[in-house]
Amino acid sequence: MSALAHIGRELEKKLITAILPPGMGQKLVTALAETPGVLSISHHHARGAGHRRLRAGQLFSGEQDVLIVLTEAAQADAIFARIFHEGRIGEPNSGMVFIEKVLRGHPMMPVDWTDW
Repeated sequence: MSALAHIGRELEKKLITAILPPGMGQKLVTALAETPGVLSISHHHARGAGHRRLRAGQLFSGEQDVLIVLTEAAQADAIFARIFHEGRIGEPNSGMVFIEKVLRGHPMMPVDWTDW
């Protein structure tokens, strides 16, 4: 099967998004990269205004990692459980994970075959 065979509606897919503690995103990308059923995986850092005040007029700005995984629907529940456990999402104040159906999508591919 070619890398582009996953484009379209022939294969049922799910998108798993996880908000994780800082530093956990890259660890999970490495751990899940060769997992069967993972079509594409990416992570990025996120930061936002928090609700805790350090001093009057200053808000704490927390950082998190955001993990995005495109999976085959058949393996989505197992991958979800692995992210939940390895990402320590069950611990208090550590993050959240959710899953949604995707109609169309394809894996991100590195562009190492070009001669620009």
